[in-house]
Amino acid sequence: MLFLIVYLLPMLIKKCYNMKKNYTITVLLTLCFGLTSLGQVFITELADPNDDATARYVEIYNGGSTSVDLTGWTLRRYTNGNADPQTTGEDLTPIGSLDSGAFAIIAANGTAFEAAFGMTADISAGTGGSADSNGDDQIYITDASDAIVDFFGVAGEDGSGTGHEFEDGRAERKASVTQGTSTWDVNEWNIDNDDGVGDGALDVNGGFDPGVWIGAATAGVKGENLVTLNTYPNPASDVLNISAQNTINTLEIFNVLGQKVINMQVENTSAEINISNLNAGIYLIKYEINNSTSTKKLVKN
Repeated sequence: MLFLIVYLLPMLIKKCYNMKKNYTITVLLTLCFGLTSLGQVFITELADPNDDATARYVEIYNGGSTSVDLTGWTLRRYTNGNADPQTTGEDLTPIGSLDSGAFAIIAANGTAFEAAFGMTADISAGTGGSADSNGDDQIYITDASDAIVDFFGVAGEDGSGTGHEFEDGRAERKASVTQGTSTWDVNEWNIDNDDGVGDGALDVNGGFDPGVWIGAATAGVKGENLVTLNTYPNPASDVLNISAQNTINTLEIFNVLGQKVINMQVENTSAEINISNLNAGIYLIKYEINNSTSTKKLVKN
């Protein structure tokens, strides 16, 4: 996209100069640089907990290097194989500007979501709204110009029995994805559902991680050899083992409220971490290897 802008911009400016309308140059510059935000905000998780349908949510993420103003953006949903989406979507304007590397959560029921996951959703969309999917719907984001920024599923197709069914489970974007797409690609998603796909049906404490994504440290980064941290077992109960090919410098663990609960200076290629005192739930591991910082999800039983 950046290459395209650099290539076309001189021609656009020349055209505007010939037209002797300086204000048009300003408009074109605004439009061109606005294109750089397209695709950098995308869906990273769709959740339909097996044991609590009221805790459903959609997680979006800004994988770009700049903030994006979500004023006029919308989250929308196709239901029950209908050829047209719901008449109204959920206005994302209340989120405001989504910072680089930041998440926003659109919950079906804000109160139920907070009770289930211990954190506040950015938007409570309501029963039957865009975030209240039973796992066989199609969900997508549009920007202020109504252009599709990211799309999950096949429009007009009931998801039951397809590659985009996440009933009683979840759909999580793979870590290799760096931007949204207006066309569904099954290879970009990890799916868990009650048909036994992936990890099968998932309860609230069984693998959901609002505000955390396995690809958060790599989104927008291409052509780099990223250092991998191995964790086992995961989920874990008492002891978490970590290892890497290179020296692990430091490791920190955060809960879903962003509170640091463990801080270690490792300076080794492997270590054992006592997590027996942690409450059951979802945690984020932040680690540094060879001056490269990344993150990984931890589930504590």
